[in-house]
Amino acid sequence: MTTALIVMLFLIQLITIFAIVILNSKLSKFNDLEKRQNELVNEMDNAISVYLMEMREENDRLINELKKQPVPQKAVHENTDKQLTQHSGDKNIKMNEEQAATGITKKSPVTEQEPRKFIPVKQAANAYKKQKNKQFDAVEQSVESELFTAAEDVPPKQLTTEQQAVELYRNGKTIEEIAKIMQRGKTEIELLVKFHA
Repeated sequence: MTTALIVMLFLIQLITIFAIVILNSKLSKFNDLEKRQNELVNEMDNAISVYLMEMREENDRLINELKKQPVPQKAVHENTDKQLTQHSGDKNIKMNEEQAATGITKKSPVTEQEPRKFIPVKQAANAYKKQKNKQFDAVEQSVESELFTAAEDVPPKQLTTEQQAVELYRNGKTIEEIAKIMQRGKTEIELLVKFHA
């Protein structure tokens, strides 16, 4: 009876060891999967942060372009106009006195400034959007014609930006080439390809 009890305990220990090994292997697989997911999350965070930085630089460039355009303000123009007329009037008086004293007549230079053209920010933004849309439409047409030159029997269909990028990538184009063709940032194309490929 003791031998049967010893054999049973030995079998129970073997089963327990086997269960521990299986649980340990599952736990290690779970840890590996978690590490890979963390790496993917970090990579996506980095890619998105680079994309956001590019967008921020583009927005800053647009804002700088909009700031370069003159924006007249009525109060500022009225004050400067008054100052200019007073200043030019003082110069004219001095020049007239000098001319009378010397007997030489000279024509006074005109100091009037041309009025600056005011373009509202909304109008500039709309013009910028229209130009982007025109460029995007031209790019879409060129990409569609390039995509369908090999298969002219297939009727052309409207593809989204993601679909165009993925299709070009599948056709063997590099990310840089796709970015040039679609006039988009390399990071944006890289993200689209990673998400869809």
